[in-house]
Amino acid sequence: MPVMVSAPGSDGRPLGTYAQWQASRSSVPTCELADLVRRAVGSEPVRTERILQGYSNEVYRIRTADAHDVVVRILRFDDDVSTAAAAAEAATIDSARAAGVPAPEILLLDTVEVDGEQFPVMVQRTVAGDPLDAVIDRLSHRHRHDLLVEIGTVIARMNAIVVAGDRDWVTAMTAARAGRVGQRDKIITAGFSARDVDEMFELLDAYIRDFPCGHWILSHGDLSLKHIFVTVDADAALPRVSGIIDFGDWLPGAPVHDLAVFRVREPQLELEPLLRGYGRSADPLFRRRLDLHTVLIALGSLAFGVDEGDRRGVARTTDQLRTVIADLTGGS
Repeated sequence: MPVMVSAPGSDGRPLGTYAQWQASRSSVPTCELADLVRRAVGSEPVRTERILQGYSNEVYRIRTADAHDVVVRILRFDDDVSTAAAAAEAATIDSARAAGVPAPEILLLDTVEVDGEQFPVMVQRTVAGDPLDAVIDRLSHRHRHDLLVEIGTVIARMNAIVVAGDRDWVTAMTAARAGRVGQRDKIITAGFSARDVDEMFELLDAYIRDFPCGHWILSHGDLSLKHIFVTVDADAALPRVSGIIDFGDWLPGAPVHDLAVFRVREPQLELEPLLRGYGRSADPLFRRRLDLHTVLIALGSLAFGVDEGDRRGVARTTDQLRTVIADLTGGS
């Protein structure tokens, strides 16, 4: 069974250093992959493709003899590679599916041995369509608008699920704020003054004080265009959301967490249609809450960009932060 190693995505870009490191590691033997697929769908693999994308999993896309398309994800490279972590992700996916979120169907959850060590493995049915980052530039403004409304609706379904958390609001958010304080020098390196940084921390203090969260909701944790799949109707050419993938970073989050993460990951997208689909476009308090949480997420993204030497990403996030802060403070 030949294994074809592909670059991240499908645009031919060179592998990054992390993907190269993944590729250099011992991989799951093809006989083990074949056994997993047979147990999941009762059919023999005929084509296997290694997907070097993401940080936590060794991933394969596999086609079987009777045209099943599955994804095999081995949890090998995360800080937590326990069976409990994999089971929690699987339970999250099942909860999302039950709420009407088009998350992948899980066909098998087990473990597999690599170099004498057991790792969790999940076999999922491949979601239909293509990742949105591969097609969004080809969509008309109207289709993009309508798709963002639908994405907002899907996020709202997921965020309607109440989950338990280990910490209360003040404890969790105070820890998050402390993490950003620890990144102060990197934020200044990105181009903000010490006074700017102090102002942002004051905004986070106001967020913790003014918007207490009585319960946590299910948050995907890493929403971006590459994790949202879409299909196009053959007759009307209307794009529709067909899948939300990669729940490995799920968490008990604030009601605006996923929206804030998506906003920071994809600052080029319009926010209003997303909020319309979410059902909160005319709620100024919700918008302020979202803006404040966006500051929290963007500061973390900014520090990461400085660490990675991502000048374009740093510039993009810096511009976004300045815009959001101006909205929050009335431009003062």
